[in-house]
Parts: sequence; structure tokens; C-alpha cells
Amino acid sequence: MKTILILFVLSLFSLSQTMEAQKKGEHQTSNKSDIVKNIETIFYYGVDFSHVRVSDGPKVSRSLEYSKVYPSAWIAYLEKEMVHNGYIQGVLRKKGFYYKQDEIYAVSIKVVPNFIIGQRYSFTFDTIKNAIKEYDLHQKSGVGLVLIPEVFNKPEENAKTWIVFFDIQSREILWSTKVTGNCKHMGYTAHWGSGVIDGFKDFIRNKYR
Repeated sequence: MKTILILFVLSLFSLSQTMEAQKKGEHQTSNKSDIVKNIETIFYYGVDFSHVRVSDGPKVSRSLEYSKVYPSAWIAYLEKEMVHNGYIQGVLRKKGFYYKQDEIYAVSIKVVPNFIIGQRYSFTFDTIKNAIKEYDLHQKSGVGLVLIPEVFNKPEENAKTWIVFFDIQSREILWSTKVTGNCKHMGYTAHWGSGVIDGFKDFIRNKYR
């Protein structure tokens, strides 16, 4: 009887561990930060908006119209605010920096027509892994960086974005983390774009340095 009880307890513990692992897997992250910090060159693939949702109930009826305009506008805004002024290369402290947004541009602006929704939203880590695997990149080796926004939340006025460093050859994700940035500007372009920037700056301040 005692043996049966012990086996029962062990089986419950095993089940608990399995469920916990599955739960963690929903928001799994990778961290080989030393590799990322020590390399001299980074290939920055810009921002991939294809998976983002905007939680903004009053704007749901304009989702199709906005899907054709704002992803490209957000990319242009972020180019101006973070790339062309040398900000990203500077804060990452890399001697070599190559901007490659054009290689995934067609994918990056391809949001679903109903990307504006009236409820909360998140996606699993598998979405990140699959996105990285599907990119058609000219570069065959090195370390890439891409920002993948998850959700722009109007009620909370923030943007959640994944910062993802990956091995270009194997597509292994070396370091990934989800950040939250505050959205402060007026207008749909600058408002949500500023949230992506604020989240990236938080990553630099609190995780990269």
C-alpha cells in the first residue's frame, strides 16, 4: 500500500512538472546573450508587423483600410527615428551594422485585414520561431536582429514587442525577449511607433547593458 501511495505521489509530481513546462513554453524565451554582445557585426532586418494586432475596439470597422496604410508608415517612422540617425548601431555598440529591412519588407507589411480587434491578444513563442525560419534572406551567416510587435493595446496605451536575435545560417534563436513600451505621441503612426521605440530602449537599458 505504501509503495502504491509513493508511486501515486510521484506520478502527480511528474504531471505537475509537465504542465508547468507546457505553460512556460507558451512564452518561452532564448538567451545566449554573450554571443550577441560579443560579436562585432549585426544584420538588422527591421520590424516585422505581420503578426501584430491592435486592440482598439472603436477602430475595428477601419481595420481593412488601416491594414493597407499603417504597416509601411510604421516602418518609415522607425527608420527615421532609430536607423538613419545611427541610434541602433550606437546602442548595440557594433562596428559593423547592416540594415536589411528590404529583404523582409513584403512580409513585414502583410498584416491580416482584420488586425484591429476589440479584445486582448498575444501569441506563443512558436510564432517567433516560425517567422524566423520563413524569412528569405540573402545573407548566409552571421547574427540577425528583428523586432516583431505582438500587440498595440489602446486601453493600456502600450506596445508589446519581441526583440529577437538569431543565427542566420541555422535560424536558431539566440536571444529573445518581450518588452513593453509606452505610447505617447499623437496620430496612429507615431503613437504606436513610439511604443516600439520605447520598448527597445527599455531592452537596452535593462537587459542589454
